[in-house]
Amino acid sequence: MACTVSLSGITYDCTDLGIGGITRLSLVAKSAVDAAALALNSETRIVGAAVQVTGVVDYTFNLKDGFSAFNEVKTVNADGTSTTVPTITVEFPKMSTANITELNEVATPGAELVAFIETAAGTYHLVGADYGLYASTVDMSSGAARSEKNRIQLTLTGEENGLAYSIADKTDFETIIG
Repeated sequence: MACTVSLSGITYDCTDLGIGGITRLSLVAKSAVDAAALALNSETRIVGAAVQVTGVVDYTFNLKDGFSAFNEVKTVNADGTSTTVPTITVEFPKMSTANITELNEVATPGAELVAFIETAAGTYHLVGADYGLYASTVDMSSGAARSEKNRIQLTLTGEENGLAYSIADKTDFETIIG
């Protein structure tokens, strides 16, 4: 089968099926992330050491019929500068008091957050390590009809020096987030 493609270091094989969405989101204050201890390599964008970060909070969101996404856009300008804008969006079921209280706290102006995400495709990333993420929107909706969801959507965004840092595997990911 003529499926394997190689473009100078980027390969694609028929078994590399990209599945969308995020399966795990963990947040921590940026001040708790020690870039030196994690051996963050700003050139390769790799986490070099699996060292536990304290204060990490796991967020459970709607995987069944909700949505979750991690997107990054790196723009390279003609003047030699570049910007990378990461965006993480997740949906929490139900506008419960606990969800409202927690997300109101996450959406504190000036709060700098770092996200550890596991994608549905089995990739692991550290997002916001350069300058931090912030909760750009918390969007709540009761739904207008019985067939619509009562939900809260959280969007985190930021501006970084480069694409997200990659974490080697699930073992390293679990060690880092505790």
